Amino acid sequence: MLDDFNQRLAIAKSNLRQKNKLDSMLRSTQNSLAAAKSKRTKLQRILAKEQSDVDALEGMTITGLFHALLGSKQQRLEKERQELVAAKLQYDQAVDTANDLGDEAIRLKEALSQLENADAQYEQVLAEKAGHLAANESEIASTLIELTHQIADLTADQKELVEAAEAGQSALRSVEKIQATLASAATWGALDMFGGGLLTTMAKHSKMDAAKNQARIAQRQLLRFEEELADADQRLQLSLKIDGFSKFADYFFDGLISDWIVQSKIQKAKAECCQTISRVKTALRQCESRLETVRSEINTLAERKRDLIEAA
Repeated sequence: MLDDFNQRLAIAKSNLRQKNKLDSMLRSTQNSLAAAKSKRTKLQRILAKEQSDVDALEGMTITGLFHALLGSKQQRLEKERQELVAAKLQYDQAVDTANDLGDEAIRLKEALSQLENADAQYEQVLAEKAGHLAANESEIASTLIELTHQIADLTADQKELVEAAEAGQSALRSVEKIQATLASAATWGALDMFGGGLLTTMAKHSKMDAAKNQARIAQRQLLRFEEELADADQRLQLSLKIDGFSKFADYFFDGLISDWIVQSKIQKAKAECCQTISRVKTALRQCESRLETVRSEINTLAERKRDLIEAA
Protein backbone atom coordinates (compact mmCIF):
# COMPACT_ATOMS: atom_id res chain seq x y z
CA MET A 1 0.00 0.00 0.00
CA LEU A 2 2.79 2.40 0.97
CA ASP A 3 4.68 1.69 -2.25
CA ASP A 4 1.56 2.58 -4.21
CA PHE A 5 1.26 5.91 -2.40
CA ASN A 6 4.93 6.67 -2.94
CA GLN A 7 4.74 5.87 -6.64
CA ARG A 8 1.61 8.00 -7.12
CA LEU A 9 3.14 10.86 -5.15
CA ALA A 10 6.35 10.80 -7.21
CA ILE A 11 4.33 10.98 -10.43
CA ALA A 12 2.09 13.76 -9.08
CA LYS A 13 5.08 15.74 -7.86
CA SER A 14 6.85 15.42 -11.21
CA ASN A 15 3.72 16.59 -13.04
CA LEU A 16 3.35 19.56 -10.71
CA ARG A 17 6.91 20.66 -11.24
CA GLN A 18 6.55 20.25 -14.98
CA LYS A 19 3.42 22.42 -14.90
CA ASN A 20 5.19 25.15 -12.93
CA LYS A 21 8.09 25.01 -15.34
CA LEU A 22 5.80 25.33 -18.38
CA ASP A 23 3.97 28.22 -16.70
CA SER A 24 7.24 30.07 -16.28
CA MET A 25 8.34 29.35 -19.84
CA LEU A 26 4.97 30.51 -21.21
CA ARG A 27 5.17 33.83 -19.35
CA SER A 28 8.68 34.40 -20.64
CA THR A 29 7.67 33.49 -24.19
CA GLN A 30 4.64 35.78 -24.08
CA ASN A 31 6.80 38.69 -22.91
CA SER A 32 9.31 37.99 -25.68
CA LEU A 33 6.47 37.74 -28.20
CA ALA A 34 5.09 41.14 -27.19
CA ALA A 35 8.55 42.69 -27.59
CA ALA A 36 9.05 40.93 -30.95
CA LYS A 37 5.73 42.22 -32.28
CA SER A 38 6.63 45.75 -31.21
CA LYS A 39 9.99 45.46 -32.96
CA ARG A 40 8.33 44.04 -36.07
CA THR A 41 5.95 47.01 -36.24
CA LYS A 42 8.82 49.47 -35.84
CA LEU A 43 10.88 47.79 -38.56
CA GLN A 44 7.86 47.70 -40.85
CA ARG A 45 7.66 51.50 -40.66
CA ILE A 46 11.39 51.78 -41.36
CA LEU A 47 11.06 49.43 -44.33
CA ALA A 48 8.19 51.48 -45.75
CA LYS A 49 10.27 54.66 -45.43
CA GLU A 50 13.29 53.09 -47.16
CA GLN A 51 11.06 51.83 -49.98
CA SER A 52 9.60 55.31 -50.32
CA ASP A 53 13.10 56.82 -50.56
CA VAL A 54 14.04 54.41 -53.36
CA ASP A 55 10.77 55.03 -55.20
CA ALA A 56 11.32 58.79 -54.96
CA LEU A 57 14.73 58.53 -56.62
CA GLU A 58 13.66 56.03 -59.25
CA GLY A 59 10.54 57.97 -60.29
CA MET A 60 10.02 61.38 -61.82
CA THR A 61 9.74 63.17 -58.51
CA ILE A 62 11.20 66.46 -57.34
CA THR A 63 13.75 64.50 -55.29
CA GLY A 64 14.76 62.37 -58.27
CA LEU A 65 15.06 65.35 -60.61
CA PHE A 66 17.05 67.31 -58.05
CA HIS A 67 19.66 64.55 -57.65
CA ALA A 68 19.71 63.98 -61.42
CA LEU A 69 20.58 67.65 -62.00
CA LEU A 70 23.35 67.41 -59.41
CA GLY A 71 24.71 64.32 -61.10
CA SER A 72 24.47 62.33 -57.87
CA LYS A 73 21.28 60.38 -58.56
CA GLN A 74 22.91 57.00 -59.28
CA GLN A 75 25.20 57.18 -56.25
CA ARG A 76 22.32 58.24 -54.02
CA LEU A 77 20.06 55.54 -55.45
CA GLU A 78 22.64 52.83 -54.80
CA LYS A 79 22.94 53.96 -51.18
CA GLU A 80 19.17 53.96 -50.70
CA ARG A 81 18.88 50.51 -52.26
CA GLN A 82 21.49 49.16 -49.83
CA GLU A 83 19.54 50.67 -46.94
CA LEU A 84 16.34 49.11 -48.32
CA VAL A 85 17.99 45.67 -48.47
CA ALA A 86 19.23 46.07 -44.90
CA ALA A 87 15.77 47.14 -43.70
CA LYS A 88 14.15 44.20 -45.51
CA LEU A 89 16.54 41.70 -43.92
CA GLN A 90 15.89 43.13 -40.46
CA TYR A 91 12.15 43.14 -40.99
CA ASP A 92 12.13 39.54 -42.29
CA GLN A 93 14.10 38.46 -39.24
CA ALA A 94 11.64 40.24 -36.93
CA VAL A 95 8.70 38.54 -38.69
CA ASP A 96 10.37 35.12 -38.38
CA THR A 97 11.12 35.70 -34.69
CA ALA A 98 7.54 36.77 -33.92
CA ASN A 99 6.18 33.75 -35.80
CA ASP A 100 8.52 31.36 -33.99
CA LEU A 101 7.59 32.80 -30.59
CA GLY A 102 3.90 32.60 -31.47
CA ASP A 103 4.30 28.91 -32.37
CA GLU A 104 6.22 28.32 -29.13
CA ALA A 105 3.47 29.97 -27.07
CA ILE A 106 0.88 27.69 -28.71
CA ARG A 107 3.03 24.62 -27.99
CA LEU A 108 3.43 25.58 -24.34
CA LYS A 109 -0.30 26.22 -23.91
CA GLU A 110 -1.11 22.81 -25.37
CA ALA A 111 1.41 21.15 -23.04
CA LEU A 112 -0.05 23.02 -20.05
CA SER A 113 -3.57 21.91 -20.93
CA GLN A 114 -2.46 18.32 -20.30
CA LEU A 115 -1.40 19.25 -16.75
CA GLU A 116 -4.19 21.59 -15.68
CA ASN A 117 -5.18 19.32 -12.76
CA ALA A 118 -1.62 18.69 -11.54
CA ASP A 119 -2.01 20.82 -8.39
CA ALA A 120 -5.23 19.12 -7.30
CA GLN A 121 -3.87 15.65 -8.04
CA TYR A 122 -0.74 16.27 -5.99
CA GLU A 123 -2.70 17.60 -3.00
CA GLN A 124 -5.09 14.65 -3.18
CA VAL A 125 -2.34 12.02 -3.13
CA LEU A 126 -0.52 13.91 -0.36
CA ALA A 127 -3.66 13.97 1.79
CA GLU A 128 -4.35 10.26 1.20
CA LYS A 129 -0.81 9.37 2.15
CA ALA A 130 -0.92 11.52 5.29
CA GLY A 131 -4.09 9.72 6.36
CA HIS A 132 -2.51 6.32 5.77
CA LEU A 133 0.56 7.22 7.83
CA ALA A 134 -1.55 8.51 10.69
CA ALA A 135 -3.41 5.19 10.82
CA ASN A 136 -0.24 3.06 10.50
CA GLU A 137 2.53 4.52 12.64
CA SER A 138 5.91 3.00 11.79
CA GLU A 139 9.43 4.32 12.34
CA ILE A 140 10.87 2.60 9.28
CA ALA A 141 7.92 3.75 7.20
CA SER A 142 8.69 7.36 8.08
CA THR A 143 12.33 6.92 7.10
CA LEU A 144 11.38 5.27 3.81
CA ILE A 145 8.93 8.07 3.07
CA GLU A 146 11.59 10.71 3.66
CA LEU A 147 14.01 8.87 1.39
CA THR A 148 11.31 8.57 -1.26
CA HIS A 149 10.68 12.32 -1.10
CA GLN A 150 14.38 13.04 -1.49
CA ILE A 151 14.71 10.64 -4.43
CA ALA A 152 11.63 12.14 -6.10
CA ASP A 153 13.06 15.65 -5.75
CA LEU A 154 16.42 14.59 -7.15
CA THR A 155 14.77 12.67 -9.99
CA ALA A 156 12.85 15.81 -10.96
CA ASP A 157 16.12 17.76 -10.77
CA GLN A 158 17.75 15.16 -12.99
CA LYS A 159 14.96 15.47 -15.56
CA GLU A 160 15.37 19.25 -15.74
CA LEU A 161 19.13 18.98 -16.10
CA VAL A 162 18.83 16.38 -18.86
CA GLU A 163 16.39 18.66 -20.71
CA ALA A 164 18.77 21.60 -20.30
CA ALA A 165 21.74 19.55 -21.52
CA GLU A 166 19.80 18.32 -24.55
CA ALA A 167 18.73 21.88 -25.39
CA GLY A 168 22.33 23.02 -25.01
CA GLN A 169 23.64 20.34 -27.34
CA SER A 170 21.07 21.30 -29.98
CA ALA A 171 21.99 24.97 -29.66
CA LEU A 172 25.69 24.17 -29.87
CA ARG A 173 25.22 22.16 -33.07
CA SER A 174 23.23 25.02 -34.61
CA VAL A 175 25.84 27.67 -33.88
CA GLU A 176 28.67 25.39 -35.04
CA LYS A 177 26.74 24.89 -38.28
CA ILE A 178 26.64 28.67 -38.77
CA GLN A 179 30.36 28.86 -38.08
CA ALA A 180 31.05 26.31 -40.83
CA THR A 181 28.82 28.19 -43.27
CA LEU A 182 30.56 31.47 -42.47
CA ALA A 183 33.95 29.85 -42.96
CA SER A 184 32.82 28.81 -46.43
CA ALA A 185 31.45 32.31 -47.09
CA ALA A 186 34.79 33.79 -46.03
CA THR A 187 36.61 31.53 -48.50
CA TRP A 188 34.33 32.58 -51.34
CA GLY A 189 34.65 36.18 -50.19
CA ALA A 190 38.42 36.03 -50.36
CA LEU A 191 38.22 34.70 -53.91
CA ASP A 192 35.71 37.41 -54.78
CA MET A 193 38.11 40.10 -53.59
CA PHE A 194 40.64 38.88 -56.12
CA GLY A 195 38.19 39.10 -59.01
CA GLY A 196 36.52 35.73 -58.79
CA GLY A 197 33.68 36.79 -61.04
CA LEU A 198 29.90 36.47 -60.96
CA LEU A 199 29.78 32.80 -59.90
CA THR A 200 32.08 33.46 -56.96
CA THR A 201 29.96 36.41 -55.86
CA MET A 202 26.81 34.32 -56.15
CA ALA A 203 28.36 31.51 -54.11
CA LYS A 204 29.34 33.94 -51.38
CA HIS A 205 25.84 35.42 -51.26
CA SER A 206 24.33 31.93 -51.18
CA LYS A 207 26.40 31.07 -48.11
CA MET A 208 25.37 34.32 -46.42
CA ASP A 209 21.70 33.57 -47.09
CA ALA A 210 22.21 30.12 -45.59
CA ALA A 211 23.90 31.64 -42.52
CA LYS A 212 20.99 34.05 -42.08
CA ASN A 213 18.47 31.18 -42.08
CA GLN A 214 20.65 29.10 -39.77
CA ALA A 215 20.90 32.05 -37.37
CA ARG A 216 17.13 32.11 -37.04
CA ILE A 217 17.10 28.44 -36.03
CA ALA A 218 20.08 28.90 -33.69
CA GLN A 219 18.43 31.89 -32.00
CA ARG A 220 15.34 29.81 -31.21
CA GLN A 221 17.44 26.96 -29.80
CA LEU A 222 19.68 29.30 -27.80
CA LEU A 223 16.61 30.87 -26.21
CA ARG A 224 15.27 27.41 -25.36
CA PHE A 225 18.62 26.53 -23.76
CA GLU A 226 18.55 29.80 -21.83
CA GLU A 227 15.03 29.04 -20.55
CA GLU A 228 16.00 25.52 -19.49
CA LEU A 229 19.10 26.79 -17.70
CA ALA A 230 17.13 29.56 -15.98
CA ASP A 231 14.65 26.98 -14.73
CA ALA A 232 17.44 24.74 -13.44
CA ASP A 233 19.16 27.75 -11.88
CA GLN A 234 15.99 28.73 -10.02
CA ARG A 235 15.27 25.28 -8.67
CA LEU A 236 18.75 23.91 -8.06
CA GLN A 237 20.59 27.10 -7.04
CA LEU A 238 23.16 26.69 -9.77
CA SER A 239 25.42 29.53 -10.87
CA LEU A 240 25.13 29.07 -14.62
CA LYS A 241 26.40 31.93 -16.76
CA ILE A 242 23.78 32.29 -19.48
CA ASP A 243 23.89 36.00 -20.31
CA GLY A 244 24.16 36.88 -23.95
CA PHE A 245 22.27 34.09 -25.73
CA SER A 246 19.14 36.19 -26.21
CA LYS A 247 21.20 38.79 -28.09
CA PHE A 248 22.89 36.37 -30.45
CA ALA A 249 20.75 37.11 -33.51
CA ASP A 250 20.98 40.86 -32.94
CA TYR A 251 24.77 40.74 -32.80
CA PHE A 252 24.90 38.41 -35.75
CA PHE A 253 22.72 40.54 -37.99
CA ASP A 254 24.25 43.80 -36.81
CA GLY A 255 27.52 42.43 -38.14
CA LEU A 256 26.09 41.56 -41.55
CA ILE A 257 23.23 43.85 -42.44
CA SER A 258 25.08 47.14 -42.66
CA ASP A 259 27.03 45.78 -45.61
CA TRP A 260 26.48 42.06 -45.87
CA ILE A 261 28.91 41.45 -48.75
CA VAL A 262 32.01 42.92 -47.08
CA GLN A 263 34.61 40.39 -45.91
CA SER A 264 35.25 42.10 -42.57
CA LYS A 265 31.58 41.69 -41.66
CA ILE A 266 31.81 37.95 -42.27
CA GLN A 267 34.81 37.80 -39.95
CA LYS A 268 32.89 39.76 -37.29
CA ALA A 269 29.99 37.30 -37.50
CA LYS A 270 32.44 34.37 -37.22
CA ALA A 271 33.93 35.93 -34.07
CA GLU A 272 30.46 36.26 -32.52
CA CYS A 273 29.79 32.60 -33.31
CA CYS A 274 33.03 31.59 -31.60
CA GLN A 275 32.15 33.56 -28.48
CA THR A 276 28.66 32.07 -28.36
CA ILE A 277 30.03 28.54 -28.81
CA SER A 278 32.40 29.14 -25.91
CA ARG A 279 29.57 30.36 -23.65
CA VAL A 280 27.34 27.41 -24.57
CA LYS A 281 30.14 24.92 -23.86
CA THR A 282 30.87 26.52 -20.48
CA ALA A 283 27.21 26.35 -19.44
CA LEU A 284 26.96 22.78 -20.70
CA ARG A 285 29.97 21.69 -18.66
CA GLN A 286 28.45 23.13 -15.49
CA CYS A 287 25.08 21.58 -16.27
CA GLU A 288 26.55 18.15 -16.96
CA SER A 289 28.72 18.33 -13.84
CA ARG A 290 25.65 19.02 -11.69
CA LEU A 291 23.77 16.24 -13.49
CA GLU A 292 26.51 13.75 -12.61
CA THR A 293 26.31 14.83 -8.94
CA VAL A 294 22.52 14.46 -8.86
CA ARG A 295 22.69 10.97 -10.38
CA SER A 296 25.24 9.95 -7.77
CA GLU A 297 23.01 11.26 -4.97
CA ILE A 298 20.02 9.36 -6.36
CA ASN A 299 22.00 6.11 -6.47
CA THR A 300 23.20 6.60 -2.87
CA LEU A 301 19.69 7.24 -1.55
CA ALA A 302 18.19 4.38 -3.55
CA GLU A 303 20.79 1.98 -2.16
CA ARG A 304 20.07 3.16 1.37
CA LYS A 305 16.35 2.64 0.80
CA ARG A 306 16.90 -0.90 -0.49
CA ASP A 307 19.07 -1.72 2.53
CA LEU A 308 16.33 -0.54 4.90
CA ILE A 309 13.68 -2.60 3.15
CA GLU A 310 15.86 -5.73 3.14
CA ALA A 311 16.70 -5.35 6.82
CA ALA A 312 13.08 -4.77 7.91
